[in-house]
Amino acid sequence: MEPVIIRIAESVEIAAPPSAVFALVSDPLAKARLNPFVQVIRIEREDPGPLCEGRITFLRLQKGTRIFEYRTRCRALEPDRLLENQAELPTLFRVRVELEPIPGGTRLTQREECEVRVEMLEGLPVPRRAERAWQTIKILGLVLPVLARETYALILKERTDTLRETMGRELQVWLQAIKQHLESPGRGVSTPQPEAAGEQT
Repeated sequence: MEPVIIRIAESVEIAAPPSAVFALVSDPLAKARLNPFVQVIRIEREDPGPLCEGRITFLRLQKGTRIFEYRTRCRALEPDRLLENQAELPTLFRVRVELEPIPGGTRLTQREECEVRVEMLEGLPVPRRAERAWQTIKILGLVLPVLARETYALILKERTDTLRETMGRELQVWLQAIKQHLESPGRGVSTPQPEAAGEQT
C-alpha cells in the first residue's frame, strides 16, 4: 500500500486579540505545554532571536510510552495571521496555524498534514477481535492473494479513518486548552486583576 496523507483541520474562537493568540502559538514551548496528550522533554530554537522563516526548532516529546524527536523548519510567517512549520523527517508532517480577527476576538485554525505508512497503521491499538482478523488476512494472503488484498485494503482504510478521527479529536482538545489558557483571568483581553501578578505560568 502506498503511503496515505491524512489531513485534519480544527478551529476555535478565542476571546483575545490576534496578537495575544499569535504570541502563544508562535512560542513552541508554551504551545506544546498546553497539549494534554504529550509531555515536553525538550524544545528549543536552533538560533536565538525571534521566530522567522527558515528558523529551525528542535522538539523532543513523549506521548504515552513513545518518544518523538524531530526538527521543524518555519516555512511561512505573517505576524498575527499565519505560521507554518514542516518537520524535517523522511515522511511529511506539516502544521499550518491561521488566525482570523472576529468580533470579540480571534478564530484560531490549525491544519495538519501527515504521511501515514502501513507500519504506523499496523501498530495502532485495536480490539483483540480486530487484531485476530488482521492476522487472518495476512495468512489468507498466502492462499487467496486477490481476496486478501481487497480485505487488507479495507482494514487499512478503516484504521486510517480511525487515526484521522483520533487526531482531529486530540487537536480540538488542544485548541480548547489554548482557548481556556488565553481566556483565563489576567490573560488575553480580560480586565487585569491585582492577584494575577503572582500567578504561575
